[in-house]
Amino acid sequence: MKTKRLLARLAGFLSADQTAQREELKSIRKVLKKLKAKERDLNARLEQTPPGDEYEEIAQKLQVIYAQRRKGVERVRALKGRTPQDPLPEDQPPP
Repeated sequence: MKTKRLLARLAGFLSADQTAQREELKSIRKVLKKLKAKERDLNARLEQTPPGDEYEEIAQKLQVIYAQRRKGVERVRALKGRTPQDPLPEDQPPP
């Protein structure tokens, strides 16, 4: 094969990887939005619930949702190539 053809195949493989990452980012963000909405609902229910068994159950669900959201955010950062300690560049707004 000629060099042009090999480079074209390589570009195809690389873009396929980027496409897969973009799709994964999209799906993670979608799930994160749903989890945030559920977290808000549970927080509202928690404020209205008197202390007791139901209160602790809601609090436990909130802890699980928080942990899952944190994992999702870390995965998004990993896919974008940033670690949590990396500062944002000055010219870019936060995500």
